Amino acid sequence: MTCCCKPSRRYRLRKPRRHSWVYSNHAARCRHALPMPVYPCHDGGDMPNIVQVFVFTNYGPCNAISVMTPLPRLAKLSLVRRFSTHFPACLLTLFLALPAAATGVAYRVEIDASSSFEKLLQENLGIIRWRGSDYIDREQLERLYEATPHEIESLLAPLGYFNPQITASITPEGTGWLVRFKVRRGNETLIHDVDLQVEGAIRDEPDFRPRWAELIQVWPLPIGARFTQSDWDAAKRRGLQALIIDRFPTAKIKDSKAEIDPDRSAAELSAVFDSGPRFTFGPLEINGLKRYPRKLVERMVTFYPGEGYSQQKLLDFQSALQNTPYFTSVFMDMPLDANQPIDVPVRVDLVEAPPRKVDAGLGFDTDKGPRGSLGYRYTNIRGLGWIGTTGLALQRAEQSFNLKIELPPDKKRYIYSSAYNFEHKDVSGLDTLTHTLGIQRARKHGDIEVTQGLQYTMEQAKYASADNRAEKKNLNRALIPSQTWTRRNLDNPNDPRSGTVMSWQLSGATRALLSDADFVRAYGRIAWYHPAGERGLWLLRGEAGQVVADDSQNVPIKSLFRTGGTNSIRGYKFESLGVNDGTTVLGGRVVATGSVEYQHKIVGRWRAAVFTDMGGAAQDWTDFKAYHGYGVGVRWISPVGPLALDVARGVEAKRTQLHFSMGVGF
Repeated sequence: MTCCCKPSRRYRLRKPRRHSWVYSNHAARCRHALPMPVYPCHDGGDMPNIVQVFVFTNYGPCNAISVMTPLPRLAKLSLVRRFSTHFPACLLTLFLALPAAATGVAYRVEIDASSSFEKLLQENLGIIRWRGSDYIDREQLERLYEATPHEIESLLAPLGYFNPQITASITPEGTGWLVRFKVRRGNETLIHDVDLQVEGAIRDEPDFRPRWAELIQVWPLPIGARFTQSDWDAAKRRGLQALIIDRFPTAKIKDSKAEIDPDRSAAELSAVFDSGPRFTFGPLEINGLKRYPRKLVERMVTFYPGEGYSQQKLLDFQSALQNTPYFTSVFMDMPLDANQPIDVPVRVDLVEAPPRKVDAGLGFDTDKGPRGSLGYRYTNIRGLGWIGTTGLALQRAEQSFNLKIELPPDKKRYIYSSAYNFEHKDVSGLDTLTHTLGIQRARKHGDIEVTQGLQYTMEQAKYASADNRAEKKNLNRALIPSQTWTRRNLDNPNDPRSGTVMSWQLSGATRALLSDADFVRAYGRIAWYHPAGERGLWLLRGEAGQVVADDSQNVPIKSLFRTGGTNSIRGYKFESLGVNDGTTVLGGRVVATGSVEYQHKIVGRWRAAVFTDMGGAAQDWTDFKAYHGYGVGVRWISPVGPLALDVARGVEAKRTQLHFSMGVGF
């Protein structure tokens, strides 16, 4: 029987077996289509040639053949064994004979096999697929029965079992038959030899030897490893990809072979890669620019004409353009012609985004109350692609205004910006007015973002004295350099089920440089998501920080620590835990919090949650006191992120607090 899929590999059996076969790696997909009943037909005369039509089922890439298939196609597929010139009469006889041939025989199939591949056999064996068919008579059942061991061998071969032990029996059962197959998979096929070779221009590269040595070192199927068809295919793809991504994008597999000795359960692998010619980048062809300057795109290019082709550099270039607000679509094309590999032009097709954007929003959270915001952005100041943004946000406990100018990314992906920010905050008896002017350099690479900044802060704080008879005022000034490192490694940014988010920051100031206090501040936080079965989710959060200073009196309030609220310790009001001074809660020099939460999917996008939080803030670790909160809540996973509603009990506060928030807490 011939499979209609073209085999891509050659498997040579060293010794003939009882069920001899030629194996290709398409066997599992084609499932070796089995013939249906054979119907002879003739015109009633003395006709020496008898038509025999085989009907095959269609599985995967195999072609569907039926009695309706035209004669030329049947001839092409070699499905007509013999036919006479009276084919129309025979075909009519065939159709008339089909209903009469429906004399199906009842039978049941039992398979005794390892659970690791029993399902594979149940879903793919022809004798099971044809069970219950009206066209299976005793003769056809015997044919299916005799073909089944061959099928089992073909199905187990891609898994690396070329020497299975198969015991078959067929016995009467009532008015039908009981067919049994006992399958023992035999020994695993292990790799005894690997021969990898490469041809082409890569052999002339200065780094050929170390590069090829590295490829062989990381080859995923070394001697002694178990052989399977999927691993063999994956290994070849991996080896080929290592050539394609760096200078040789037209590389191919020239030849590959897996020689299997079933009696020894041994595999000998060989592959020959052809690198093809070495490609180099050519000039940049930019299309679609109307309002933005060409230099805006050119400054993000990380390669130069004449440099060796790099798939990663092309992807980085495309990603850099897509992550800017300048374009709604970025498409890149580099024609790969093996006859013209030198100075291949890189074509960039762009669709520009509107330069102006207005944002308005309404929101609510239990920490700061109702929220209203208004923002404006213009992305082409002075025709240079500079980005100007301004925003106003109003909440019950906090109001802010900001103005920012941002330059386009440079070749190293750094974004430089300058900003002014005004903030008024009145929380837990502490009223602050803060003006901040600063410059910043930020760079994002993959899931890591690094920021360096320098900002001058002028802060005025007011709060009542301990006896409530007078009002205290502080004016703090500081020139603060800072470094921030953040990593977001989540499977889904809007609804994470696995991964981590972590961040740390180091900053400080000195009286020698426009500051009222000497201090160093270190702060870090982490959130860890881990699935618990199909419906459960664990969320662990933690933070810790410390300000090293002789006296925190002149340290800006924003550089000190207060805690409590939705994203820290639930069961307590927002920033209500810190250093108490009468009815006012001031910031402390140390902070530490931790949270354990379990979420369980109820139905659809709804989840139930239980949690416990603990932590606090203080002047020193010797004064540190941990506060506890616990509770339950619900989560609704919206398209823009989770909506959370929690009811929490503060143990030390002896009160219940309602918390509502939106987004991924961190």
